[in-house]
Amino acid sequence: MKDLLKTLVARLMRPGLVDLDRTTRALAESAGRAEDRLERLERQAGAGGAIEQRLASLELVSNRTAHVLESLAGVTVERDKHREELAYWRWLFRTPEGRASLYAPPEEAFAFWQRERLRELARALGLVRAEAPESRADAALDAWCAQQSAVEIGAGPFPALAAAPRWKRAVAVDPIARAYAEEGILPDAAGHITYIEAPGERVPLAASFADLVIIENALDHVSDPAAVLTEIRRLLRPGGLLWVLVDLSTYTDHMHPHPFDESRIRALLRGAGFDVVSDRVSDHKSHPKAYGEYRGLLRKPDAAARPEIVVPDSGRALTSLG
Repeated sequence: MKDLLKTLVARLMRPGLVDLDRTTRALAESAGRAEDRLERLERQAGAGGAIEQRLASLELVSNRTAHVLESLAGVTVERDKHREELAYWRWLFRTPEGRASLYAPPEEAFAFWQRERLRELARALGLVRAEAPESRADAALDAWCAQQSAVEIGAGPFPALAAAPRWKRAVAVDPIARAYAEEGILPDAAGHITYIEAPGERVPLAASFADLVIIENALDHVSDPAAVLTEIRRLLRPGGLLWVLVDLSTYTDHMHPHPFDESRIRALLRGAGFDVVSDRVSDHKSHPKAYGEYRGLLRKPDAAARPEIVVPDSGRALTSLG
């Protein structure tokens, strides 16, 4: 009956109105079908097929892949650095050409250089007067070292720690420490030192372990100098001392990714929370493309009390370190 009435009405309309009515109905039906399809898509999304969720999952996988690739690239760079470092020490200590490149056998040359560096530390500490004979200065230095727990970061096969006959505790940290031992290039002078194979950014020792941390010509080699200094600060007891040496340079390569000039190294040490006891800049250098070196004695602040340094030869207590 309803369809019959529609037909009768349509016959009473003008022909143009009948066509317009048909077109309107067709458009309405098409819109309805499109709305139905949209509702089905929304229901599918609500059931767990959301495009946003799939895109988010793909982005997460992509980020993880990029992180893995970045980590692998970093590991490759570090591995190549370590291989090159070991190759140098192997050449220097094990080959006739390397041993002949120094004015004395490497064991003797490094023993002399490292002892001179510890003597400079003794002067910076004020353990003896500048005019004191060398024998007396050495006796005071060795007595002081025997009372210290010391850690050396990036120690190499002949660390500064090896230039003192005794420490309370002595730990050398180096990422290729095992290779030094396997190559047989650790000198007899380092026999009283415990070697740990680890990077300077992550040292497996307890907080406040050390009275003294030494890092010489290593801070420009590491992956993250700021992280190394943060780790050194953690290792030092309150009032503990940092003895640091850095080549000054603007030259960068894969072995020296973080060159320092004097303003940058001072800013980095200050930013790491160390107080300067004394420092100097000289034109001496270890690397041929460096223009000088920075040497500093710094202290981890101790708000409770200022540390005393006992001078072994006279028993004086010095509190003039800042």
